[in-house]
Amino acid sequence: MNRAAAFLAACLACALAAAGPASAAVERKVLRMAFRTAETGFDPQRIYDRYSVGICENLFEPLLTYDYLARPARLVPLTAEAIPEPEEGGTRYTFRIRPGILFADDPAFKGQRRELVAKDIEYSIKRFRDPRYASPYEWLFEHKIAGLDALAEAAKKTGRLDYDANVAGLEVRDRYTISFKLTEPDFNFLYILAMPNVVPVAREVIEAYGDDTMAHPVGTGPFVLKDWVRRSKIVLERNPNHRGYELDPRYADPADEWDRRAIDALRGRRLPLLDRVEIYPIEEEQPRFLAFVNREHDILDETPFEFIDQVLPNGRLAPGLARQGVSVFREEQPEITYDVFNLDDPVVGGYGPEKVALRRAMVLAHDRGQEIFIVRKGQALAAQSPVPPGVVGYDAAFRASHQEHDPPRAKALLDMYGYLDRNGDGWRELPDGRPLLVDYKYSAGSQANRQLAELWSKSLAAIGVRIYANAVQFADLLNDKRVGKFQMAGSAWIADYPDAQNFLQLLYGPNTGQSNEARFRLAEFDRLYRLSQAVPDSPERNALYREMNRLILAYAPWRLGVHRVFNHLQYPWVKGYKKHPILYTNFKYLDIDTAARKAAAK
Repeated sequence: MNRAAAFLAACLACALAAAGPASAAVERKVLRMAFRTAETGFDPQRIYDRYSVGICENLFEPLLTYDYLARPARLVPLTAEAIPEPEEGGTRYTFRIRPGILFADDPAFKGQRRELVAKDIEYSIKRFRDPRYASPYEWLFEHKIAGLDALAEAAKKTGRLDYDANVAGLEVRDRYTISFKLTEPDFNFLYILAMPNVVPVAREVIEAYGDDTMAHPVGTGPFVLKDWVRRSKIVLERNPNHRGYELDPRYADPADEWDRRAIDALRGRRLPLLDRVEIYPIEEEQPRFLAFVNREHDILDETPFEFIDQVLPNGRLAPGLARQGVSVFREEQPEITYDVFNLDDPVVGGYGPEKVALRRAMVLAHDRGQEIFIVRKGQALAAQSPVPPGVVGYDAAFRASHQEHDPPRAKALLDMYGYLDRNGDGWRELPDGRPLLVDYKYSAGSQANRQLAELWSKSLAAIGVRIYANAVQFADLLNDKRVGKFQMAGSAWIADYPDAQNFLQLLYGPNTGQSNEARFRLAEFDRLYRLSQAVPDSPERNALYREMNRLILAYAPWRLGVHRVFNHLQYPWVKGYKKHPILYTNFKYLDIDTAARKAAAK
């Protein structure tokens, strides 16, 4: 017995000795970072803020996606076997799904492995039109797919969408094949199918969780939602059912340093490499910045403008950060900021000459130069139209003189249309003599947003217009704008896909209550927008875009803001990083050098 005990002890010692180095070798790779604003949830057909969509990008997979390294952005297949050519004059697109793609495990599947099939695509597209969900992205499929409008109209009458009804434009031909038939040609339809919320969900999951689908995302993506403390912490872990990716270097630029680094770090390896991603929504800019500086986070996405001078003094990375091996990725993001007027509001809304004059005067009074150089520290370009550089349809020659800072002209407009200071208190009244008061809503938690609100107050006070600024939570602000519960508000839009149409749809009348926050309804603008949808990228379509831009300037539903320049920071142990112009996150392409992080900590 003594010999047996000694033998067992020796075996145990050997096992423990072997386990030590092995455990170190397989140390979990955890990425930690912050979001600038809190999420709202993770039901892809119901969300509309970029942070929630950015999480869904990792949990679900669309038919198509974008190559990680290609610039300009290039579509590639994801769950589809190939990118189909448009048929029938641009009105039909047929996809075959790759067999063997599995959803993440979930109790809704009752212990069975669940494969992605064409019926899941059909079901998920129908969800966008279900009145129960009031999807903010319903506009993607309105007046688009043959027979789907009729199904949606019937659902509005009964309060229930019939998911089993046949829709001519959603033709499931076999287990893996779906064919879309459009009502009109749409040469941007493939872009829509690459959006990270136009993704398949499983019907049994949606039905199992009812009204709680925001907290139970189940997709085929490389990660699963492991933990969620609302507005505080989001944890993703690698999906054990995922088939994996490999980095495709075909479209890389050999002269691009970020491409070379990514290829060196990832070539031939099975992705994703991260075991876990921890995201902390931190709306206050200082603690978010300090979390990176203190190495609590590995990435600082979108360095706050107020710290640009510390991070990039004179345009060069600060020596202290450079000594730590920090890298900075500078991105001219395909996005626009804007301040939106509610066209349904009795004070700032309307289409009559005096209403348009008020909005145009407020636009002329606003000092955008101070916004760029004082608030944004020079990290922005003045927007001349809603369409940013870097997307198809951008017109570099277009100029918006109607939006230049010109207080004397603003005062003259107000005087001309009867917005006068009748009682001598320094503030103008409405033409009918009532007080002229404007409420401005902006997202709380950001010093830059507070400064922007103060700039509005200062700019309008200079022409005798009184404005009250109200800070609200980001998610609440989004909802207030969607339902028209505001007079004027700060806003921004980041490209869902790289075409001007994605920005001009923000003022398309039928999108009111969804993406059209201004509630702008102008028949001529809507007519031009519909015409542009049926025309491929061409001088003819660009001419339509220019005319739409002129109408926007004439009626002033927006004060055009800026195209921001963001600086993204990473520590040297983060491998494979390159910010994509369309995709929100890049977790599936990242790696963590755990040994380098440990060495830096010492």
